Amino acid sequence: MERQRLEQNKYLGIYIAAEKATVVLVSKTVGGVEILDYFCVKPQAEGQTEQQQGQKFSFSQLAAQISAVCIEKQIVFSDAAIALDCRLYRQQKLHSEFQEYRQVAQTIRFDAEEALAVDAAQTAVAFEIIGKQLSGSDVSAFAAAADVISGIILALQNNKLDPLTIEPDSICLRRIVEETGQNAIVAAVSQTRCFLVCPPRPDGKAAVRSFITSQAQNKTNLFAREIMMTMTAFSADKRAETIKIYDTANQVDFKVLGEQTSMAVETLDLSGKVVLQSKQDSQPASPATRGEQDCEYLELIIAAGAAAGLVGRTDKVDFRTDFMPYQGKKEALEKTVKIFSVCFFAMFIILGVLFQMYSYKINKDRSRIADKFKAEYVIAMPGGKFPQSKEAVGKLKREINRLKDVKNGLLSASGEDSVETKMTLLFEALNSVPKNVDIDIDKIAVTTNTMNITGSTSAGGYLQLFGAIDKHPKLTRGQSSYQSKDGRDNFRLTIELK
Repeated sequence: MERQRLEQNKYLGIYIAAEKATVVLVSKTVGGVEILDYFCVKPQAEGQTEQQQGQKFSFSQLAAQISAVCIEKQIVFSDAAIALDCRLYRQQKLHSEFQEYRQVAQTIRFDAEEALAVDAAQTAVAFEIIGKQLSGSDVSAFAAAADVISGIILALQNNKLDPLTIEPDSICLRRIVEETGQNAIVAAVSQTRCFLVCPPRPDGKAAVRSFITSQAQNKTNLFAREIMMTMTAFSADKRAETIKIYDTANQVDFKVLGEQTSMAVETLDLSGKVVLQSKQDSQPASPATRGEQDCEYLELIIAAGAAAGLVGRTDKVDFRTDFMPYQGKKEALEKTVKIFSVCFFAMFIILGVLFQMYSYKINKDRSRIADKFKAEYVIAMPGGKFPQSKEAVGKLKREINRLKDVKNGLLSASGEDSVETKMTLLFEALNSVPKNVDIDIDKIAVTTNTMNITGSTSAGGYLQLFGAIDKHPKLTRGQSSYQSKDGRDNFRLTIELK
């Protein structure tokens, strides 16, 4: 369980270029990511120039090397993401007549085919909307050869490194630097690559550019020219006030660049965005540790930016969206669902058999008890036919209650209300008459159904007496009469049981 928890917090970022691949293991930190481990691998081709190596580059060989180093370093992660080098894709700003992302996605391949002069069927296309207008949207489109993308995916899948996303390196770099300042152009430069990130437009994303350079090229003049061209091409709504540069080649003259662009030039600090764990060099060199020495820091940042897209909810510019979509988790989920389905099916069969056996046993016991109950009912209720079970139970309960009433004197043996019961109820009613009423009973005649009472009360007392009879819960007043004589009310009263 602890191992699974650690895996879910770690992600693998792979920056694939023509001549090598840079791999980082990252985890999320407050405000950025932390690089826990890293290494670089190159195709094993001795005695060849960089151009020759690029021409004979083998993705399968590279993937096998990455997998081997991950095993050697015991790197554990949940998902992997790819950053694709700018030399392996083309970028173009397009205009789409649609504004909704879904509508743009349905037509972007045809727009890219026309603008980039590529075969849409043989190209993997990714895009993002960088601005919206009344006439549609400004779109930044990225196109890579389908055989390159499929070669990367299949090679990594064969080595159990199926990437969740494949994004342009400029997008991965922007993910790291996009919150470094407002109204600033962010630039990053190494010996072989340069990147520009423009201020974002209010209704879109920050436009990015990437271009190739050489070690001998003047980086200051290059940036001055490309910054002005980028600002013009992407028509920023608000002019940038500052240029923030991350210079790993240490070849940009900030003062000269500021004079040429009439903008303030500052150094970009990414120490808070990407934290690199310190390495201990006391261990003997191995292929994995030797690979760490070949890594450039900008490449580590780009690889970390690819992995950062998996850390939280971020917008992605993914070549796999409509070209060989990621199926790893879907296949794992389908496999899990199938396994659970088989297990549940087997469990339901077992439960069904057990329930059937239990039901058979219950029915057998119920039938035995029913036969015994029927025989004993005939004995307890002589002369009576056995009805349905529920009705028989009700009759037995009523008979038991009747016998209890007979035993307590509430009923006669024949089942009728006894004289004692009737008299008890009568005296309950008489005792409820107010004490100031003088009652004189001359005669009480008790029959099967009624009680006839003759007597007299003090003046007006008969009303209290009649009211007490009416209020009694088990008595009801029948015929009644009264006559005033000698200051008393003579009455005759018939009382029935409710």
